[in-house]
Amino acid sequence: MLRRVVIPLVMILSFSLAFGNIIQSSMAQVDSVELSKQTTLSGDLQNNPIAQDILEKIEQTKQWILDLENREYERTQAQQELEEKREIALERLNQDLLDWENLWSNYTSRAAFERFVEDKPPQIQGVFWDQFEFKEMKVKAGRDALKEVIANDGSLSEARAAYHKAAETKRIELIEMNAQFNVNHNLAYYKQQLLFNSTGQITLTNYTKSKLAEYYTDYRSDPEYLLANPNDKYAYESLLTDRNTQCREGYIVVYRIPSSDYTCVTESTAEMWERHGIGEIVDPNEVIFDENSLTPTVKTNPSTKCIDGHIVIYIYDTEEYECVLESFAKTWIDEGTAEIHDLTQFILEKDTQKEIDNQVFDLNQEINDLYDLHTIDQIQLKKKYDLMYKEADELTKQEEQNLQKKYYSSEDMTKDQLAILIMELRENNESNKEQILKDKSQALEDLNMEMHKKMQEMAGEFKNNSKIKLVWNSDDSKYQAEKR
Repeated sequence: MLRRVVIPLVMILSFSLAFGNIIQSSMAQVDSVELSKQTTLSGDLQNNPIAQDILEKIEQTKQWILDLENREYERTQAQQELEEKREIALERLNQDLLDWENLWSNYTSRAAFERFVEDKPPQIQGVFWDQFEFKEMKVKAGRDALKEVIANDGSLSEARAAYHKAAETKRIELIEMNAQFNVNHNLAYYKQQLLFNSTGQITLTNYTKSKLAEYYTDYRSDPEYLLANPNDKYAYESLLTDRNTQCREGYIVVYRIPSSDYTCVTESTAEMWERHGIGEIVDPNEVIFDENSLTPTVKTNPSTKCIDGHIVIYIYDTEEYECVLESFAKTWIDEGTAEIHDLTQFILEKDTQKEIDNQVFDLNQEINDLYDLHTIDQIQLKKKYDLMYKEADELTKQEEQNLQKKYYSSEDMTKDQLAILIMELRENNESNKEQILKDKSQALEDLNMEMHKKMQEMAGEFKNNSKIKLVWNSDDSKYQAEKR
C-alpha cells in the first residue's frame, strides 16, 4: 500500500518539472510552440485526482500564455499602425501648412509692408524697413515674455500682461528710433540729432544755439541753397581761393562740385557738403572732426540689434554700450562691471545729459566772462601804473626845465649846483619809477591771486557735484567746466 502512494508522488514531481519546461519553452519561442496541444495522462494517473488537477492547471496556464501573447502581438501591431498613421498625418499637415503659406504669402504683414514701401522714394525705403524690424523685435520680445510666464506655470492673465509690457512701444522710443534710422540712412546728422530731447524738441539754449550755428552760419553753406544756385561763384570769396589756399584757423579748402571752384568753409560745412555730394575736401588730413560730427551711423545703444548669441550691455569702465556674448554679459553683470539698460532708460538719460551739457556750457560762459573781466582789470591796472610811470618821467622833465630856467634867470645858482640838482631829480625819479614797477607787479599778482582764489572757491562748490566738475586747463591757463 505504501508503494502505491509513493509512485503517484514521483509522477507528480515529474509533471511539475515538465510543466516548468513547457512554460520556459513557450516564453522563449512564441511563434514556434503550439500551446493548444492537449496534454494527456496514462495508466493509473488517469484516475488520480491530484494528477488530474495538475493537468487541468497546466492546460489553463497554456491558455493564459497564449492569450497574453495574442494580446501583446495585437498591441504591437496596433502601435505600428498608429505610428505609420501619425507619420502620414504629419506629412500631410506639413504639406497643408506649406500650401497654406504659399496661398497666403502675398497677404502676410511683411509682404503687405513690402508693397507699401515699394511706392516710396528709394532713399527713404531703408528707414521704413528699419521701422518694420523694430516692430518685429518688439513683438518677439512680447512673445518671449509670454512663453516664459507660461513655462513658469503663470496664469493666462499674467502671460498677457507680460506680453503687453515687453511689446509696448512708448512715444519717446518711436521718436528716438526714427532719429537713429534717419541718421543710419544718411538723412540726418547725428550731431544735430543729439540736440533734440526725448519729445523731439530743441530747447534753444546758448549751448544748442552755438551748436546749430556750426552748421548754418551762412545761407550759402546750406546744401539746398548750393543745389539751387550752382553758379554762385562769389560765395565765400571763392574767386580768390584755389586748392593751395591757406584758410584761417577752423576753415579748410573744399572743392565745390556745382560751381567747379574752391572755397574755405568750416569743417562742419565741409562735412555737410561731402555727405550731400556737392563738395570734396581737398586735404582730408587737415580735418579733425569730433567723434559725433562725422559719425555715419548711431553708436551702439540698447536698441541695437546684435548678432545671434549677443546682447547689448552698458560697461562701467568705458561708459559705452557694446554687443557681447550672453555668457560674457552674465559674468560681467555678476561681477558688477556692467548692466543692462532698456531703451526708455537710455533715452531719458540722454535728456539728462543734454541738461548737463547746457549747464556746462553756461558755466563755461560764466567762467569765460570772469576771465574776460579779469583781463580787463589787468589792462586797466597796467594802464594805471604805466600812466604813473609816464607821469613820473614827465614830472621830472618839467622840474628839470624849471631848474634850467632858474639857472638862466638867476646869478645865484652855479652850473655845478644845477648839475647836482638835476642829478638828484633823476635819481629820485628812477627810485620812484622802480617803486611804481614794484607796486604794479604786486598789484597784478594780488589781482591774479584774487582771481585764482575766486575760481578755487567756485571749483569747491562743484567738488561734491556728481555731474559737473571744474578742472585746471594748463594749455589755456584757466579753469573750465567738464562733465564727470
